[in-house]
Amino acid sequence: MTFAEWLSLSEAEREVEKRTWLPFEPGYWHSLAAEAAARFNAEFGSNRNITRVFKSLYHVRELIVAVQTDLSPEKKAKLPPSYLGFRVLQFANQIPEGILVDPGPPSELSRQRKSESEKQGPTVSRSPIRKAKPGSHRILALEGEIDMSVSPRIAADLRALIRDKPEKVVIDLSKVSYIDSSGLAVLINGMQKVEAYRGKLYLVGMRETVQIIFETSRLDQAFRIRRNVAEALAAS
Repeated sequence: MTFAEWLSLSEAEREVEKRTWLPFEPGYWHSLAAEAAARFNAEFGSNRNITRVFKSLYHVRELIVAVQTDLSPEKKAKLPPSYLGFRVLQFANQIPEGILVDPGPPSELSRQRKSESEKQGPTVSRSPIRKAKPGSHRILALEGEIDMSVSPRIAADLRALIRDKPEKVVIDLSKVSYIDSSGLAVLINGMQKVEAYRGKLYLVGMRETVQIIFETSRLDQAFRIRRNVAEALAAS
């Protein structure tokens, strides 16, 4: 489903559609939530008391627009309770809960008028534009504790890694002792980008301490996880 199609639905239709989603798994719903968060940020992000806006996988069961404010816990900014079909939650003076993704700016494509999105023609067919290079792969080895202090660097490394659209991207976590929500968000964002061009992202070599984090958040059901690099490269 495209964002234009999502906008064409009524609130009731959106709620019905959302019941079919599996938020902890890869899917178009993540793109819809990211676009909604990006639009929300463009409209409200510069308002007083708004610090940052994220797309959040909240409690591993709901996609929301998460808003960080500089207010005290008992106060709320003047914001809508929902936006384009997604619940808006405010987090006073703290990093929002959930697995966070910075949505970036709204896409130009999603800002087209509904009438334009409904036109039939070659301009609406976007799936063949980007494809993975068959047989190619890239490996990114991480180590230590992955938290907010290193997540931006890892995100940059991952972006560079997938620039050439390899068929497989393998993230080696065998030397990683801990990963927080910011690191998980980087991996989810990377997985979405890889799958957007029909590639596959694998996580390998998880220690038990890291595996528990993925299992607790149910992200072990969202990622392709293998024991080692060789197993990931051999996977079909």
